[in-house]
Amino acid sequence: MIPRSDIGTFILDFQSTNFAADSKILLDVLHAHQMSLNNSKHELKIQELFVLDPPVLSAGWAFAKLFIAGQFIEKLYMRYFEEIEKSKGKKFEDRFVSWLSGELYGKNCLAIIKIAQEMRI
Repeated sequence: MIPRSDIGTFILDFQSTNFAADSKILLDVLHAHQMSLNNSKHELKIQELFVLDPPVLSAGWAFAKLFIAGQFIEKLYMRYFEEIEKSKGKKFEDRFVSWLSGELYGKNCLAIIKIAQEMRI
């Protein structure tokens, strides 16, 4: 099922014990996807399509909010439809986060990403 064209910004919790390394991988992966979409039929204008807030540190962990623009998620979904649909989760949001987590894990990012409570309201 194709997501609605009015998808709002995704708000995700990004948790890591190695924030510097994991956040670099995250931003590199998202930037690479943005660049690939700029060179395709799913073209996106260069703009801030994702933002990672500065972390809050506690007990050896770094906690940050990741914001991903709905239009970026829609374009990623169009390109990676089959992979996202095969990911774990009943809801689209869960499958997208599962897919993104897999993308990051494949690049040796050990951060935990999950849908923020603010998005579940």
